[in-house]
Amino acid sequence: MLEKKDNVTELDVIVVGAGFSGLHILHEFLKRDYNVHLYDDGDGVGGTWDKNNYPGARVDSEVWVYQFTDPEIWQNYSFTEKFPSWRELKPYFNFVADKWKLRPHMTFNTRLEGATFDEQENVWHAKFNDGTVRRARHLVLAMGSTTTPAMPKIAGIETFKGEAYHSARWPKEEVSFQGKRVAVIGTGASGVQTIQEASRVADQVTVFQRTPNLALPMGQERYSGDEYAKMRPLIESAMTYSRQTFAGFAYDLGQRPWKDHTEAEKSAILRRNWEQRGFRFWLGAPADLFFDEECNRDHYYFWRDQTRKRIKKEHLIELLAPTEPPHPFGAKRPCLEQWYFDVYNQDNVELVDTNTNPIECVTENGIIAGGVMREFDCIVYATGFDNCTGAVAALDIKDGQGRTIKDVWDEKYLTYLGKMVPGFPNLLFTYALQSPSAFLNGPTAAELEGDWVVKTIVHLDMKDVRRYEAKSDAAHLWAQKCNDIADMSLMPQAKSWYMGANVPGKRPEIQMFIGGQIAYKTALDEEMENGYPGLILKEGREADAVATHRSEKVASL
Repeated sequence: MLEKKDNVTELDVIVVGAGFSGLHILHEFLKRDYNVHLYDDGDGVGGTWDKNNYPGARVDSEVWVYQFTDPEIWQNYSFTEKFPSWRELKPYFNFVADKWKLRPHMTFNTRLEGATFDEQENVWHAKFNDGTVRRARHLVLAMGSTTTPAMPKIAGIETFKGEAYHSARWPKEEVSFQGKRVAVIGTGASGVQTIQEASRVADQVTVFQRTPNLALPMGQERYSGDEYAKMRPLIESAMTYSRQTFAGFAYDLGQRPWKDHTEAEKSAILRRNWEQRGFRFWLGAPADLFFDEECNRDHYYFWRDQTRKRIKKEHLIELLAPTEPPHPFGAKRPCLEQWYFDVYNQDNVELVDTNTNPIECVTENGIIAGGVMREFDCIVYATGFDNCTGAVAALDIKDGQGRTIKDVWDEKYLTYLGKMVPGFPNLLFTYALQSPSAFLNGPTAAELEGDWVVKTIVHLDMKDVRRYEAKSDAAHLWAQKCNDIADMSLMPQAKSWYMGANVPGKRPEIQMFIGGQIAYKTALDEEMENGYPGLILKEGREADAVATHRSEKVASL
């Protein structure tokens, strides 16, 4: 039940975002009898999978790790693909919401616009786009990393009279490419997936590429009901193992130095990981892939030679699989493809290199690039997101000096443990700046980070802590740690969204903690076990009966 006082909703916790993190956090708070409510600006549960329904949109994690670990969920829900599409994920999230009885505690089509912190009562006043205000002691932002679309700055975009869509804001109704002239700007994951689908039915597909995507073969599989049922007993062990690996998959990086392998061993490793498909060639490779130039180049050359076998048009080989790497392999996120490189063998697919033929402008009828006018019926902007910072920085959340989180991050990317920003008390977030984010499988991160958020709030409430805030020096040390790890790696050598390079004007700096799941979990656990030395804690005058009741409830879980 939502409590109201003076027409303002009173809550213990406000959760924003209905993806993996938000639903997990909501469920965990409800189990502890918190007065908690979740808000999302979408039409329903799913987070990114409520909003991303462009053609071909699907996950790049194997299904056995891309779901909640609650046995009540995975033992009772079946998928039909190894890498499910958005069409399967939407009913999955609805199943979760019903199984966990979450619906009375969620409100949709409601966007958080901003919040101010009441220093006297130590509560947040959260303002929503429907004009309402909700008060809560704790504000939890579970809005995800891939939330805020990044539109390219191209002259004349608004003048185009045909259909135009950003892949992250696709219409709910079906969009058909049948018989159309389609332009796709961008060759990241959403671009690759859209290009694959459009190539099947469009009269013409023109791809505007700046950097080739070093995409890996997906190795898609389909399952009948009986086949999935036979596989189900293996899911629990895969989930358990995924909690012990670098990136939350059911395979891990190799730790033996690349230089210690014989040439025959290197060849065997490359071949084995390639044939396993999925991200094994990347996140199941030797760890030296991210640090050692020789190891990285060996992987690139293997990828190049395998990929070139599929490209039949000679003039496209150097554009799609260059002789020398355009950047260190894996330092810019590869995606998983099914028939991406094969589409360029078709007569209805054209590739435009925007390095030699830059896009000059969009017109009423199409795009001018390299002095050539091409007419289109549909333009797809597959230009990605303002990752890690965009969703949180867009909110009008102010500290005591009237500064927003964006103001802080414009000066320096600063968080403590990727969970809090100094100056913003009683506010936590997940899957954002300086957390593992895109370097950790989504559901794995949701449960790891969500558990810490819930347990931290519960622990502090039980101690009658009314106000908690990240210490500035602790946040600076965490930011330095994130940058130090990145600087030891090959990551800064690529202009990627990992480094914020996809958003014009964004400061080039590593956006995530890339030290891996175990190192991150250790940092979270140590903070909690040591009594939160990185936080400024302000206790209340006395514990209340509600806190006592919750202590008993927590003890029973």
